[in-house]
Amino acid sequence: MSGIKRLITGTVLGGALTSSLAMAQQANNHLPDNDGDEDDASQITVNGVRSVTRDKLAEDANKAPQSITIVSHEVLVQQATSRLQDALRNVPGITLNAGEGAARGDTVNLRGFSAFNDFFLDGIRDAAIYNRDSFNLDTIEVLKGPSAVVFGRGSTGGAINQVSKAPTLAPLWSGTLVGGTNSEIRGTADIDQPIGPDAAIRVTAMGERSKVTDRDLVSNHRWGIAPSVTFGITGPDTVTLEYYHQEENDIPDVGVPFINGKPAQVPRNVDYGLASDRFRSVVNIGTARYRHEFSSVVSISNTIRYADYTNLDRFNAPNFGYHNTPGAPTAATPLSSILVGRDSPSSQDHRTNLTDQTDLTANFKVFGLSNTLVAGTEFSREQDKSIRDVNPFGTATETPATPLLDPNPYETAPNAIEPGKTLGKTTAYESGAYIIDTLHLGSLFDVIGGLRYDRFSAHYRPTALVAGVSASSLTPLDHIDHKWSPRASIVFKPTDHQRYYFSYGTSFDPSAEALSLSTKNASLAPVTAKSYEIGAKLDWMNGKLVTTAALFRTQINNAQITDPDEPTLLILAGNERVDGLELGVTGYLTSKWEITAGYTYLNGKTVGPSYSPDLGFQLQNTAKNAVNIWTEYEFSDHFELGVGGNYLGKRYADLQQQAVLPSYVLVNAMAAYTVDRRLTFRVNVNNVFNKLAWQNSYYTSAEENHAIPAPGRTALFTAAFKY
Repeated sequence: MSGIKRLITGTVLGGALTSSLAMAQQANNHLPDNDGDEDDASQITVNGVRSVTRDKLAEDANKAPQSITIVSHEVLVQQATSRLQDALRNVPGITLNAGEGAARGDTVNLRGFSAFNDFFLDGIRDAAIYNRDSFNLDTIEVLKGPSAVVFGRGSTGGAINQVSKAPTLAPLWSGTLVGGTNSEIRGTADIDQPIGPDAAIRVTAMGERSKVTDRDLVSNHRWGIAPSVTFGITGPDTVTLEYYHQEENDIPDVGVPFINGKPAQVPRNVDYGLASDRFRSVVNIGTARYRHEFSSVVSISNTIRYADYTNLDRFNAPNFGYHNTPGAPTAATPLSSILVGRDSPSSQDHRTNLTDQTDLTANFKVFGLSNTLVAGTEFSREQDKSIRDVNPFGTATETPATPLLDPNPYETAPNAIEPGKTLGKTTAYESGAYIIDTLHLGSLFDVIGGLRYDRFSAHYRPTALVAGVSASSLTPLDHIDHKWSPRASIVFKPTDHQRYYFSYGTSFDPSAEALSLSTKNASLAPVTAKSYEIGAKLDWMNGKLVTTAALFRTQINNAQITDPDEPTLLILAGNERVDGLELGVTGYLTSKWEITAGYTYLNGKTVGPSYSPDLGFQLQNTAKNAVNIWTEYEFSDHFELGVGGNYLGKRYADLQQQAVLPSYVLVNAMAAYTVDRRLTFRVNVNNVFNKLAWQNSYYTSAEENHAIPAPGRTALFTAAFKY
């Protein structure tokens, strides 16, 4: 009850401070074009509901002393992007992961560290298992490096903030119809309608049925709708109410098993799952925001959100540890004689998040020196209820193994999956407060200091669902963490178009970061990280082109590793380090030629302790070299072409480098013809050269693993209209 009282108290206090709802884009609401297709080339504008770079940082992305990548709505449109993970391919330093069974929603590595719980929606944590669609996104902000002072727990490699579309006073009726060679049929709608002199309503919607090229069994079915209304757009008091709903019902991709340390050399279209496999999720998110501007230099906002996520996994993934098996095949085993088992670690989850955030921004002078102060509070209650179904794999009742070279996805499992024996319920309460001050020392220097305090408590309460569950399986667990997170930066600005900075930041990951406590980790303190970054941001051609460069080091000195003296326990003794370089360019080379490109070098290693079996090895799923580029040229008012792609260097699927994913290059292209200002036809071809590329992986042992290939060559045909 004490946690609930803290949450209610925080909510009331937030309301007393002007409990509310912030819109980061008020100054842009009068613009006639709000669909992002024709934004001013001279600057990056964020027109969505809540941009973290505007709400919680004193400067915009181009000026902040931190590596920040913004994927604009314009790029999403040009690339016909429908998934958040696809959009993140435009961000240097990101690699994709595969969850168990490949049915675990969005999961990525950012600068060498997992960012599974570091997704945010309009500044509020969106940690849940689902595949995020882009139909209601205005932009995507990726903040690199430890950012606990802004986001609280997690964020070792950075944080990913989705910025939703917002109601404006510019009427808009628009939509798209997409057909693809992957049997895709997708439609979207975006309606923005003023309902008064200072109020508007906006509704976006999406529906899709599609398959994945050269992955014959995999299919996607989803739909979503997101209405929102804003009052007081032109005044000092702004209220916004939003609702987001998304459902998906997919046959997941369970990939291809590793054999002798490499993905099996089999045709790309083979599938080791079953046609009866399913991944289902339902997402409901309701948000209320209030913002009050006391003056042009002081504003305060409050955001309250309730989110409800449910998902169901029913899948069969490749595994060589089946009943009475000798184990994983060796290099000498003929492919024609290999049988692949079907692991069934199915589950069902229900997660709810209740969050209240208050943010204050103030500009003032002290002793003649200008300051920009950003401060705020956060209170949340998160709860996860999960049932892990009884897995028949490895027993006499398991699904029969299937030939590696000729798997049968239409086989019927001999037994229905049994419900789990226990319901695991974890409830977590978080209370946090932060303050960040930017001191402007004349026109040449800025000094930034920030500090955040977090109290994070987690409580695990298992419940037996059947008789005979052992007492050890029903042990309640509790853990509380108190953590201070500092940040400091200095910025040198010799001209209006040059910025050079040094920044220091921290992060922490509690044992129950993902709302999961066990006897192995319940007594452990948080894993902590610190990062140092030196960088430069330069504007060219009056700000039409921005180039960035950064050198950084992120260090963890107490990662969780297995206790060498007691293998059933974890200890905080691991040391991991990533040294890196990031280069970026965004903007217009000419008035007709646009470019977004980035390069990262990541030297990520396990550097301790001396007895670690992973000592000196490259961090899991971290490529040393990665390049992304997208460039578009407007030949006339009617015709434009775009081309780009990704290079990702060699990665290891496991910490001990027993399994490797080879490097790859994927090339994508686009052509668009605008009939008039209301109608545009667009053709996108992804993976133009039909390359076999292993885009993500899951690896726990030589027996249990898989790698997922990128789709083969796919053409998408889009008709887009707007009125």
